[in-house]
Amino acid sequence: MKWYIAFLLGFSLLNGILPAQNLPPVVQITSVQVDEPAQTVTVHYDLSDPEGDACTVRFGISLDGGETFLAQNGQWSGDLGSDQAPGPQKSITWVWDNIPDIHQTVVRVSAEDGHVPDIQAMVDQVDSLRLIQWLQTIAVPRHHSAHTGNLQVVRDTIYVTLEALPFQTTMQPVFYQGSNFPNILSRQPGLEDEAATIIVDGHYDGVTGSPGADDNASSVAAMLEIARVLAPYQFRKSIRYIGFAFEEQGLIGSQAYVQSGIKPWEQVDGVLNMEMIGYYSDVPNSQELPFGFGTLFPEAVQTINANENRGDFITIVGNQSSQPLIDIYEQACDMYVPGLKYIPLTVPGNGQIAPDLRRSDHAKFWDAGYQALMLTDGANFRNKNYHTPGDSIATLDIGFMTRVTRATLAAAALLAQPVQAGIDVFALSDLVGVHHHQAFPCSVKVYPNPARDKLEVRIGHCAGESITVRLMSLDGREWLMTTLRPDRDVQAFSFPLSPLQAGVYMLVLDDGHSSHSERVTLEH
Repeated sequence: MKWYIAFLLGFSLLNGILPAQNLPPVVQITSVQVDEPAQTVTVHYDLSDPEGDACTVRFGISLDGGETFLAQNGQWSGDLGSDQAPGPQKSITWVWDNIPDIHQTVVRVSAEDGHVPDIQAMVDQVDSLRLIQWLQTIAVPRHHSAHTGNLQVVRDTIYVTLEALPFQTTMQPVFYQGSNFPNILSRQPGLEDEAATIIVDGHYDGVTGSPGADDNASSVAAMLEIARVLAPYQFRKSIRYIGFAFEEQGLIGSQAYVQSGIKPWEQVDGVLNMEMIGYYSDVPNSQELPFGFGTLFPEAVQTINANENRGDFITIVGNQSSQPLIDIYEQACDMYVPGLKYIPLTVPGNGQIAPDLRRSDHAKFWDAGYQALMLTDGANFRNKNYHTPGDSIATLDIGFMTRVTRATLAAAALLAQPVQAGIDVFALSDLVGVHHHQAFPCSVKVYPNPARDKLEVRIGHCAGESITVRLMSLDGREWLMTTLRPDRDVQAFSFPLSPLQAGVYMLVLDDGHSSHSERVTLEH
């Protein structure tokens, strides 16, 4: 199959018929003005789209420092909504209501062009070599008392990897017998239905004396790879990536998360819990089944028996309430990873009738009424190295693990709903404490922006006041200050930028009574 795909790709390139990939729109907030007496914020932005598509533009405000854009305070109007043509000098005016300090607010402008990103392209980016690299770090004996140092290294690896992505990454303390190892929580905020959240997780602890390559380094590596691949994309819903602590001690970490880690505004729409996804065998009779399995799942047992009880499939375990998730995961396998065999199991109630299917973190979500899946290779019913020193990387099938990672990524993407979008945000605190008590008395145009060697500022229609101009970096340092005396005609002033480092700056114009601020991007 690989050679056939390569042939088609080469043929398409040679004949010039390979379709160009649609690129997302670009939003750039160019300036923001705050009028406190009128309780208005005016956001100016430029909108471009490589294909010239009309876009749906949305405006959002955050009252919690940019963690969420769920606030519905006040009203906004202007160049937003559907069918917004690309172009410069667009604006949105927000009239706020009852905000004690408007300068602690963050505003966001986003634009969607109506195209849907290709999930197959995401799936194809899953890299087996990266999975192996993470396994090499994670698959070491790691236990809260017997192998504390290794567990700390694994914890830090997960945190640093997720924190380096454009996510919101935190730790939730979890305590067990005097030890504190946290749940590691990383959030990729959604653009449209942000409260709705899809969880992708795996537990990162292990048992004493075992490298735990399959249990559960395989799932942690998959979770990190899924986060890496999905990081550049935008989704309607939010995705949380979680490394759970103390699973081996009785699902302690997931219980703590379900009880106190879910935000009050957060709506968990589905959980994809990976529990051992790397062991594979196509040897007949390599797959065993729990006692009573045939009574509960006769069709699954018939399928497994017909395949001579080979352990060459992933098991998709959900309770009855989670049937929609099972359906989505099957769809992900069929559409994007057709080479992956799977067996779906729908457990009655919350699984108490089949305790072997409650042996991972998904069970705490079931008990709390959330939809959740356990994705597993069968643990000790297939992998005889389970909880032994033999659970090493060498025993894993990296190809199988890669296929499961791809299917889980595809399911997460289907659930979170990818969108082709551009975003820009602006923290009103970046206005460096400037308050707009009245409208700025001059017209102002700043160009080019982004700038390189110099910046041109056109000022006109002034009332004769002198204007102080400051160029400041976002850490508050002042790099340029001068005083201008423009008249009523439009005048252009030029400022050299070549000595400055590339980055984002604020150009602040102040006449002593009011001010005007523009964000300037400097490129070299």
